[in-house]
Amino acid sequence: MRVTNLRCEYTENPLGIDAREPRLSWLFEDPERGQKQTAYQILVARRKELLDAERGDLWDSGKVASPLSAQAAYAGEALQSCTRYYWAVRVWDRDDQASAYSSPAFFETAFFDANDWQGAWISAGETAGPLLRKTFNVDKPVSKARLYICGVGYYEARLNGQKIGDHVLDPGWTDYAKTLLYTTFDVTHLLRRDGNALGILLGNGRFSPSDEEVKRTPQILKKYAPAPVVLAQLHIEFSDNTTMRILSDATWKTTSGPIQSSDIYDGERYDARLEKSGWDFSDYNDAGWQPAQIAKHPGGQLVSQATFPPVKISQTLPPQTLTIVSPGVYIYDFGQNFSGWVKLRVAGARGTKITIRYAELLYPDGTLNTVPNRTASATETYILKGEGQEVFEPRFTYHGFRYVEVSGFPGTPSLHALEGQVVHSALETAGSFLCSHPLLNQIHQNILWGLRSNFMSIPTDCPQRDERMGWLADAHLAAEAAIYNFDMAGFYAKWLRDIRDAQLDNGSVPDVVPMYWPIFPADPAWGTACLVIPWMVYQYYGDRRVLEENYPVMQRYLAFLNSLAHDDVLDFGRWGDWCPPWHVNSVDTPYELVSQWHYYHDTALMSQIAAILGKPAEADEYRKKAERIKTAFNRKFLHGSQYGGTPDRWYQRLIPKVATLDEAQVIEQHLADTFAVRSQTGPVLALYLNLVPEELKAAVVHGLVQDIIVMHGTHVNTGIIGTRYLFDVLSEHGHAELAYKLATQTTYPSWGYMIKEGATTLWERWEYLTDLGMNSQNHIMLGSIDAWFYRYLAGIQRDPSAPGWQHILIRPHVLGDLTFVSASLNTPKGLIAVSWRKQHDAFLLDVTIPVNASAAVSIPKRGWQQVSISESGVEIWRNGAIAHNLSGISSGQEQEHWVTYQVGSGVYCFEIREQQEQGK
Repeated sequence: MRVTNLRCEYTENPLGIDAREPRLSWLFEDPERGQKQTAYQILVARRKELLDAERGDLWDSGKVASPLSAQAAYAGEALQSCTRYYWAVRVWDRDDQASAYSSPAFFETAFFDANDWQGAWISAGETAGPLLRKTFNVDKPVSKARLYICGVGYYEARLNGQKIGDHVLDPGWTDYAKTLLYTTFDVTHLLRRDGNALGILLGNGRFSPSDEEVKRTPQILKKYAPAPVVLAQLHIEFSDNTTMRILSDATWKTTSGPIQSSDIYDGERYDARLEKSGWDFSDYNDAGWQPAQIAKHPGGQLVSQATFPPVKISQTLPPQTLTIVSPGVYIYDFGQNFSGWVKLRVAGARGTKITIRYAELLYPDGTLNTVPNRTASATETYILKGEGQEVFEPRFTYHGFRYVEVSGFPGTPSLHALEGQVVHSALETAGSFLCSHPLLNQIHQNILWGLRSNFMSIPTDCPQRDERMGWLADAHLAAEAAIYNFDMAGFYAKWLRDIRDAQLDNGSVPDVVPMYWPIFPADPAWGTACLVIPWMVYQYYGDRRVLEENYPVMQRYLAFLNSLAHDDVLDFGRWGDWCPPWHVNSVDTPYELVSQWHYYHDTALMSQIAAILGKPAEADEYRKKAERIKTAFNRKFLHGSQYGGTPDRWYQRLIPKVATLDEAQVIEQHLADTFAVRSQTGPVLALYLNLVPEELKAAVVHGLVQDIIVMHGTHVNTGIIGTRYLFDVLSEHGHAELAYKLATQTTYPSWGYMIKEGATTLWERWEYLTDLGMNSQNHIMLGSIDAWFYRYLAGIQRDPSAPGWQHILIRPHVLGDLTFVSASLNTPKGLIAVSWRKQHDAFLLDVTIPVNASAAVSIPKRGWQQVSISESGVEIWRNGAIAHNLSGISSGQEQEHWVTYQVGSGVYCFEIREQQEQGK
């Protein structure tokens, strides 16, 4: 019995938090089955030695009778800025036996008050690639040193010749007029006795794009200032308890550097001849440098990003092939589409100019196809200084690419002259999935690469072109897939603040957040993110505070939707069921249907949230409103006939896809009797939220299935909205095998078709497009299917009534030709793991349930009428009843297709076989 994995605000030993009442979490581990926490005690102390003596001088919670093990809010003495605190926790188990205290963890605060910032915002004006520096002396032993810094657009900080920290593209993107993220670095080990130099490089980033770039993107790009700015404070504590502060101010010096230009879309131009060798050391002669300029405050509130995963280089990819396409022009293929840049190694004459261009595609002749980049140049230029081996990688840009073209290289480059740097938000891996079908495994891998590529401090749509925006729909449609694969709590907490910053006084939110493109109001299928993301964080992490913080945003947003609606009908929309096969805008599903569905979805969800937050009157009001919206939905779309065209004409365009005209007419009549909209998305949405009256449900399901199988040859005909819910609807209405067939298709349109055509991430469109404007090869909005892999194939599902994985539903689906599935997920309760194997005469299911959780484990009967079940070799089910009681298993119940056991924590090994009749 032990307590492990201590976290503060989802982060292990965070440095520089600004939460006055930080929430503490831990895991309780015990191999004994059915174990649970009944109480806990938290100690918080100024000194680690006090915890060793089991004392907390700041807070001793005492024994708290509670199963809570996540988000326990600090309730001790008021915390102070710039201070480290140590904490430990112990728990009591189901038998009221106490564990030992955990190993101590810590959290360190940064600034709680705006006046804690003493420095000034400074800049180098509109100098290209500015360098700033400050020298100072340290004449006695240092006990602690922290750099607090915010540089926007981007910065890199250096101390005595070394880069500080391992972040890149810092800080995270925000609306800089509302929020500015700062980072705390421990620089104690970098300080020297006597002379020291603190240096900062600045890049434009999103803060100060060029005027040309502002006008060139598809929408007018927001620009905050003409040049990047920085605010920095270095706090030094000495062993004799004295202190020293180095502040950004006009005494700093600045000059231009080797970075001639930097832009996230166009790339970086670097002239190594202009490097200032030793500029970040104290003995460098900066007599020719100019004083830094005092800059205008960007306007936003300074917020710590200590608990928000920074962007980092996660791995290095070697190129797979190198080819020459024309004299002096070389193509590197990394074999994988990803986000980041390349590192170049080269030796050559001074002044040699090397050009590096990035793209996702090649033309048939092997040359670089940059069409998916649109107006983004995605080009690095490096000019050699001619001093032996030189190494270059950009600092203030990134690209989405698989292929790199190099020209101007002195001599002939080797395969190893380049290496790929994979760059994205440093999210902890939470889940894993593997099965017996290679195609599903590859789809899963493509989705993982797509998710990583599009977590760049915000959830972007794509990493390659002149966009890379936080489209709300892309984010919420892939959110569940993201949560099954990564620890998303801290990431989404930050992005929800971005949404709060973007909301207008009238409640409207934009389609993209942060609001670098001012597209107002959001399509309802996009704006729903301001409810969906907090709800998912609550459901998957048990985080009630996220609902509390965002409840006012949800209220204002729903009030805005109400202002657009008439008679409980919302007919405003812009994108609808975006990007179905063959189209950008759906021709089958009117945007009015999608908008009305989200109007109901959001209102009904708001009723649940209000009830959870103890607002019964508001919950009842939203519930009644949702019922009226539901009635209006059915009145307009279930029984109406105003959409879909003339009944004897609409299906004629589909005749080549079906067996006979008569069969098409039968399906048309069937659909006309049940659903007004002739699409897959219409019935999918209605069924997902149980909008269809019970007496019509079977007919609507049948019509949907026939549309998939007959009209579309067992293929999807849904855009990003319908696709998100299609697989759940089929699985929950008895057609999981059809969902599996769709998932394993290899002909157009399907995920398998993408892979067959060489995709290593997901495309923006179902079509393989190489010469049109909307042809991103790395979009994540169709990646929602990955959650289905976890939830249905592996069977790991949350219980909606028990957020934070207090109670788990394990219900694997044995589909098609699958012979095994294995998946796991790290949760706030601990590790959930499921592994099953199908044998000719048996089915084996191994399940791990974490301590402090319970589960309903449903074992599939595989069509057998009478079954025998054993657990760890002991028969526990026979003749339709429990045959033997085992520790951790409290009850069992047989349904038509499953035998379901209620279990506590522990590891379980089930085996189910067909029960043989006596005498056989």
